[in-house]
Amino acid sequence: MEPKAAPKAPEAKASLKLPTPGLSPKASPLGKLQVPGAASPSRLSTSSTSSAWKGVRGSMFLGGLGRSNFFTEKQALVISFGQAYTKVGLAGESRPRAIFRTPELRGRERKDSEADAEVTLPVPQEEWVQILDGLLNRIFFQYLHLSPKDRRIIVCESVYSSTQFRKALAFVLFKLFSAPSVCFVLELVLPLYLTGLHSGLVVDLGYDAARVLPTFAGVPLLSAYSAAACGVRRVLQGIKGALGSLSSEERKALEDETVLEDVLVCACYVSCDFPEDSEFAASSFRTDKDAEVRLVGRDHGLRVPAACRDIGLFFKSDKDATREDGCECETLPEAFVRALELSPVDLRSQLVQNIVVCGGAANLRGLLPRLALELQKALEDHKALGALAEKLRFTPVEFAPVSAAWTGGAIFGALEGVADYSAEDFHKGEPLPDWLRSGFL
Repeated sequence: MEPKAAPKAPEAKASLKLPTPGLSPKASPLGKLQVPGAASPSRLSTSSTSSAWKGVRGSMFLGGLGRSNFFTEKQALVISFGQAYTKVGLAGESRPRAIFRTPELRGRERKDSEADAEVTLPVPQEEWVQILDGLLNRIFFQYLHLSPKDRRIIVCESVYSSTQFRKALAFVLFKLFSAPSVCFVLELVLPLYLTGLHSGLVVDLGYDAARVLPTFAGVPLLSAYSAAACGVRRVLQGIKGALGSLSSEERKALEDETVLEDVLVCACYVSCDFPEDSEFAASSFRTDKDAEVRLVGRDHGLRVPAACRDIGLFFKSDKDATREDGCECETLPEAFVRALELSPVDLRSQLVQNIVVCGGAANLRGLLPRLALELQKALEDHKALGALAEKLRFTPVEFAPVSAAWTGGAIFGALEGVADYSAEDFHKGEPLPDWLRSGFL
């Protein structure tokens, strides 16, 4: 008998090596980040890329997450409340399912006869319950078409969110909508989830203020939080004042804040004076041409003079401007320097190497180059922080800056092992998680 041939060894399948997260490579504040060793997109083969992605996708579902876990567990609801816009959607998704205006979440202002000035009053808890009842009803059943009874809820909250608002939110979620659990997450930490780094400085250009918060190893440094009274509302008021020479019909159109936002996005920019030795020295983003903004529902557009198009209120001090509560600074560079001053000395070098800019005004044309130069100049002029100027690095994110906090919350909501505040804790009278309470972190 002839000896049987030995069985052939199974061929080893080629495994796809995924890149491991690392520190952000050094780059110019104005340049694009380059990943060392990464292949150029033009050199990648379409067929090889497609097959590699199929292998990764199959390993994710079959060998990693598992089909049953991925398809049976219901995604958490992610809500990011804002004084201008609120964003809602599901965890694990890259963008919100709905973004809508919520002016009812802004503070109430009234005339103080003694001080002869406009003051912002705290909204009582009973009024917040009525506001949130109607707002959450719209979110769950009009925008998302989902029931909150069997889904976790992730709330991206502000640093100094009022106690009345948080208590009213918990009451409405647990009492009126029977939510199983809620998780409060600090919104100024969430944009770091888009960079893959656990430490950095988040600059948020919000509606009422521009806020800066350092975070190290995933822990927010609340003692170093800083805010400047140069939010988008101040910019819109400046545009409205600069367009005072328009006709009565056009001035009436400017009473609508959405029209001012259209003017800001479509016609305005931030000029920038580059150093003489820079390759961009010949360009300053300035123009002497007027712009015309088309208004929805109107036959004619709105002409914006060239002198009104240059927006520099983020970097100019205005002594007469009304400061919001908690705003110690007047300009964005001043708030940035103050946040670094309040940060521990041994952490400053690592913090300035990962700066993430987000918020409604982050996409304003010319803002990022001007911000990079202004922050670098502010650090160079500072006696104790001058050495950090050459380490300044901006990290671009591949998502819309206006919803960066929400997208970070969607990533956070898809993680396992997150501690939630359950309905059982609420009915037992357990205190709500509070970032400012001693011993919470």
